[in-house]
This record gives sequence, structure tokens and C-alpha cells, in this order.
Amino acid sequence: MKKFIYVFALISIGLATLSACGGDDETVVVAAEDEESPTAPTNLMSTLSAETSIIISWDAATDNVGVTGYTVYQDGLIVQENVTTTTATITNLTAETSYNFYVVAFDAAGNQSDPSTSIDAMTALTFRTNLSEMGVFAAVNEDLVPANGVQLYELNSPLFTDYAQKQRLVRVPEGTTLQYNNSDLLPLFPDNTLIAKTFYYNIDDRDPSLGRQIIETRILLKIAGEWKVGDYIWNADQTEATFTLNGSQTPISYIDIDGATQQVDYEIPSQQDCFTCHNNNGSTFPIGMKLRSLNFSPSYTTQNQLDYFASEGILEGVTSSAISVLPDWTDDATYTLSERARAYLDINCAHCHQPGGGAPNGFDIDFRYETAYDDTGIYSNRGEIEARFGSTIPTYRMPQLGRTIVHEEALALLVEYIESL
Repeated sequence: MKKFIYVFALISIGLATLSACGGDDETVVVAAEDEESPTAPTNLMSTLSAETSIIISWDAATDNVGVTGYTVYQDGLIVQENVTTTTATITNLTAETSYNFYVVAFDAAGNQSDPSTSIDAMTALTFRTNLSEMGVFAAVNEDLVPANGVQLYELNSPLFTDYAQKQRLVRVPEGTTLQYNNSDLLPLFPDNTLIAKTFYYNIDDRDPSLGRQIIETRILLKIAGEWKVGDYIWNADQTEATFTLNGSQTPISYIDIDGATQQVDYEIPSQQDCFTCHNNNGSTFPIGMKLRSLNFSPSYTTQNQLDYFASEGILEGVTSSAISVLPDWTDDATYTLSERARAYLDINCAHCHQPGGGAPNGFDIDFRYETAYDDTGIYSNRGEIEARFGSTIPTYRMPQLGRTIVHEEALALLVEYIESL
């Protein structure tokens, strides 16, 4: 009588059938068919997004014999087959676009696993030719209405730029937030965060409803863990702005709050100028959006701005009560002379004048608000500080970038402060 023994052959050599002919008592060895599917891949995630590519990875599936490879699906269609590792780079994608991915495992017998859990991943932002393509505003016009998902924000003690008005906006990708970073300085920003600052002058500061002259919209994009800077220059009709890397100067005339006509040769920075200020130890970073500068009640809500951000799902991990406040340098009723002067120096100068900042070697100055007074170098450089703040010579004035005229109110504050030391 024949005896049948069923065995599985190793996947590495394929299925084989072994047989022998003989009498009834001979043993015949045959291969049994593998009908067991691999387990589904787990922990699928996007590990890196660039402008036209996304890298995904996952934990390996298991199988009773062995997993041979994986098939990657993009938006329901096969995009890569016979992947033998647990990572894949998907290319030829469109910038700032969301894609859906899942992965299926298979073995040598052709058995397929259930799909992994799917994920949505977005390619990185990129600077497009026109501001209207960036999704910052509902419409590119002088109304400056933010697009859906774009949040207005204000600073308690803003930077000075030749008396220009500014609108500040931030957008984080859907499903992400700013994260508390155990500091009252910058939060952690998710990739594909956009920060925009638009500079303009009112036709007449006494009546802003008469219209405005918009000059530029500066944008910071966080792409694959690094910040990139770009600038958009508005046309005369206030209907579009165009990306540029080059600096320029434009004459501005406006009526100030006292009814006097003011003339400004407004300087638009080059991309290199932007790097000069937004740089520390060779890395680019935002300046204004420190938590302590956001910790007050802005004009657009009666709620504290940090708490408002938390309620809107923009900020996570902290409340306003845990964060210090950078003083408003104009508020002499609440803050001391020293607090106000130090706050002004922090927001206008500390990005360059701190360890790793862009100030030339030889200036032993640290203007950060948190720096102990004895370590700032303010007293030993007091004469230089006053002279440079009172100058308009491009290579001597301070700050060198961002202004062409003297900030008279700030100069008065700093002179009073220096004389009190």
C-alpha cells in the first residue's frame, strides 16, 4: 500500500514535487499547496516629504513560510510592486498635495495579506510664482482676508520696519498643531507650516478705511524639517504679488496719525537679507512667533491668544498661565523702563545679537530678554548702541536691515534707559 507524505518546500527554492514509482508499499512524497496569507503590514508612516516625493515605511509582515515582498498603493492604484524592503520612495508627485497610501504583503505562493492601515501624506510646500497660488488669502487684494485654515496672530511687542503696518498669519497642516517645546520661546512647528507677514502703509493713518498700499508678503515655509524664506512683491493694482529673491527699494508716501505727509524709501530685503536675520548657527528660524510674544489678548479676540490657539486646535501642550510675557515696550503704565527697553532690544536685535546669531564677530552683545543684565554687554556698549540707533547710515545703523529711518520713539526709550544705568 502506498503512503503519502505532504511537505512544504522552502520558498527560496520554490515548491517541488518528489515522487517514486514502485510497489504498493512505496512512499510517495508530494508538496502541499501553501494557502496561508501573510499578516498585514503594520505601523505604516510617512518618514519624509519633499516637494515631489514622499518616503513611507512600515513594520514587516509575517508568514507561515516567508514574505516575498510588498505592493504599495497610492490613491487606490498600484504605484510600486515587488518591493523587498520595508520602505518605499514615491516620486513624480505634485507639491503641496495630499496622497493616500497603503501596503499589501505577498508570499511566494502568491497569497496576499490584508491591506495595511492607510495613511494620508502631503508633499512639501514650495514657493510658487504668484502669491495667489500659495493659499494664504481668500483673494489677493487689499482686503487681506485670510484663506480658510489660515490664522491671524499678533505680537505683544512687534518689530519696527519704518512705521509700516503688518498683518501676520500662520497655517499648519490639517490634523497637526504647534507643540509646546518646554520653553516660552518658539514652539515646535510641524512640517508644511506656513508663516506669512504682509507689509503695508495706510493711505492715511487717521482713517484706515481710505485704503492701503501693500508692498510685500514675506513667507516662511517649513519643508522637511528646515525653514525656507521667500518674498512676494505686490503689483500697483494690489491684485497679485510675484515671488522674488532680489532686494529692491520702493518710494512710499502716506499721511501719519498727526496728519503729516511722510516719505519713506522702503527697502524690500533680498533672500540673503532674510537669511541674515533668520539665522542662528547656519539654521533658519522664525523670529516673532515665540510663545511669550503671543501671550496677551490681541485685537481680534477678547481671549488670551495662546488659549485661543489651544481652543482652535492650533497649539497643544500648554496654557497661557505657564508662559511668561514679553513686555509691550510702549506700555509704560505696566512695565518698568528696563523691562521695556530690554523687550525692544530682544524683538528688534536679539536674533542677530546672541550666540550663533548673524552679528559680525567683535560685538560682545547678547540682547536676549532672558540674558542676565551683566552678561548682555549693554553697559559697556551703551555709547555705541545710542549712536547706531540714531544713525541712518546703512553700514552703521542698528538694526542695519529692516529700517531706513530712525525709530524716534524707540531711540528716546533707549537713551533714557542708557542714561539710567
